[in-house]
Amino acid sequence: MKDKEMDELVESEKDFGFARVYSVELIYKEKPQLQRELLYANMERYTGKLDRPEQRKSEAGIAVWEPNEETDQDLLHFFHLNYMVGYAEGEMPAQTSLVESELRSPTEYKTAIEQAWHWQEAEQTLEQCRHSLLLVDMLASGLEPKDRLELFTGSLRAVLETAPCDALYFRESDKLVEPRAYLDAIENGAILYGAMNVRFYNVQGTGSARPESLMDTIGLAALGVPDVQCHFFDLTPNEVASFLTDIGYYLFKEGDIISDGETVGFTEDMRWRCAHQYALAAPHRVVLDLDPGDPYYGGRPEADS
Repeated sequence: MKDKEMDELVESEKDFGFARVYSVELIYKEKPQLQRELLYANMERYTGKLDRPEQRKSEAGIAVWEPNEETDQDLLHFFHLNYMVGYAEGEMPAQTSLVESELRSPTEYKTAIEQAWHWQEAEQTLEQCRHSLLLVDMLASGLEPKDRLELFTGSLRAVLETAPCDALYFRESDKLVEPRAYLDAIENGAILYGAMNVRFYNVQGTGSARPESLMDTIGLAALGVPDVQCHFFDLTPNEVASFLTDIGYYLFKEGDIISDGETVGFTEDMRWRCAHQYALAAPHRVVLDLDPGDPYYGGRPEADS
């Protein structure tokens, strides 16, 4: 791929909200103790065959990370041979890295705490934590979304079994998660429990006499499918949240197959019209906007002004 084509690809991914590197913070009250051999064994159990960095050389002209004396103790790197990504120069395994990171102040998780309806103790837990590990994927953005999340989920489970933490922060979904609740959800098939966050906002300043709300998902666009949003009046937030969650799972499993103008619904009377738009709430990304029709649809503020 030429440099110009690569630049255009990167810009289009930024516009969509796609994450070329995916990451989650594992947050601890006490400094974690990692048993390297146990971690490799757990990683292989959940993600399949591995090559260690010290076993690999440069392949097909692509430089690969190799440990040295300065970084070997701070960085653990995994080559996942069951998750190969094709490049013009040849195939390379998708990779994950685990590195010690500096824990940020609880105030820097403000937006995640505000939307942590699922975990009321999130802020209190963060205030007691002092240490952090960062798990990231590398050269994995070429995988299909389901394969990429499957690999990352397996890698995260391996780390959690090796060094259980007190809180998880999914950066791409801006979501704080209680680790045991996350593992239970994954075991029960809720694969997007950490990767997708459903957010709720009271909309103010529009001059409407009716209660006005915005709900959206965040985290799907980072994986390559649109997030979902609904700007509405007079609907029950819990019902809207459930519907957005269902549509989010549908898009993640089936892909971006809902065309503009099509309707979605789970009953004969439920026909919400769809359109791809940019998100009303930050960060900038593509969403599938759901229109529940009159008199419920809030529309887009810039279109109404």
